[in-house]
Amino acid sequence: MKKVIGIIGGMGPMATCDLMHQIIENTQVDRDQDHVPLLIDNNPAIPDRTEALLRGGPSPLPELINSARRLTTAGAEALTISCNTSHFFLSELRATVPVPFISMISTTVQRLKEATCHTVALLATEGLTAVGVYQSELAEAGITALIPTAEQQKLVTEIIYDTVKADLPLPQPERFQSLLDFFQNQGAQRIILGCTELPVAVKQYGFTGNFIDPTHELALEIIRWSGAKTKAAGQRKPAGS
Repeated sequence: MKKVIGIIGGMGPMATCDLMHQIIENTQVDRDQDHVPLLIDNNPAIPDRTEALLRGGPSPLPELINSARRLTTAGAEALTISCNTSHFFLSELRATVPVPFISMISTTVQRLKEATCHTVALLATEGLTAVGVYQSELAEAGITALIPTAEQQKLVTEIIYDTVKADLPLPQPERFQSLLDFFQNQGAQRIILGCTELPVAVKQYGFTGNFIDPTHELALEIIRWSGAKTKAAGQRKPAGS
């Protein structure tokens, strides 16, 4: 019997769809019944995480708790969050429900460690980069994180907020490709797409790079955790597919 996984989503809705799509696409199945049972709380009322972390905006924690409780009441046996930045609140959130959480960030760092990566670039929201959740877990794993400058971060923020979340086209997408090339030239073995909107942009614009997509890694971990089977490595569909 497969375990039911609850996804706290809505941050944003398109990124939540991407996670569900990646779970479906990367599960080894012969019939409907082989898929992962999922409960999804697509809660766009959750306040913006970067606004809360950096500019005194309303905390997302109460709505995150509401979503977690709805999902556990509905029967979720484990929870996860389809948003990297929300992991800043994970320890507080864990204390409010009786089921385990599958961490997108810890899963991603573990995959990088297994791949013997020593240097990576981190592209994330301004808020997540500032609070250092990824950096601390990467450092514990012996991995150095290259971080965008303030000017480079403006471009990352533009893609997240003004393009994917706003459902508007990205002006001069070659600017972002140049940023990706810059980090690979600086020695980044992988580029962490550390906001769930970034894999969406990679697919939409065909950006190239040696990425690690936390949404993809979380999807694989959800499949394993539920008791379903992941596709063989050569059959999987990561960011950009």
